[in-house]
Amino acid sequence: MAMNNFIKNWKSAKTGIFRLEARTEYLVPEEKELFKKWQQDNLDLGGNKESQHWMESLKKAAEKGITVQHLRVIPKTLPEYIKFEIGMWQKYSTKNGEQFFFLAEDEYQNIIKTARFNAKDFWLFDDTNLLIMNYTKTGQFSGDILITDGSMVQRYVNLKQKLLEKAVPLATFAKTLA
Repeated sequence: MAMNNFIKNWKSAKTGIFRLEARTEYLVPEEKELFKKWQQDNLDLGGNKESQHWMESLKKAAEKGITVQHLRVIPKTLPEYIKFEIGMWQKYSTKNGEQFFFLAEDEYQNIIKTARFNAKDFWLFDDTNLLIMNYTKTGQFSGDILITDGSMVQRYVNLKQKLLEKAVPLATFAKTLA
């Protein structure tokens, strides 16, 4: 499925990009081979053009002074998929400027309950453009909704701030995995 809204907003971002991942797993075709390699303790982006392109995009954003933050909601028991993501982020993404934060699922549920809306996965670009990400029940991307209405975007900006206040940075979280 095309991600034209994402690409357009990523390229036009000036100061900050924020991603919330609340699902336990995503069925991303481009990650299938990487996940297999990770399971074999052989994680290498070598021939994965999609991942190499992503790393280059992160690097360019960092060079422009754009902060890229990624908050991952985590269940009590970490599934293999999230362990794989953490491995990717530690080995590649952080080296290209992306910042990662983790928040326990029960804490996330408390925050969205208090905020009085059920936030789906989303991207925020410069705190002005909101991209709601939709997925099937099995985790396949099914489309997005771009929202630029100031009052709606502000609700998500406020949510982002509350989530980040309670979240733990990757370096701290990784110590709990050892």
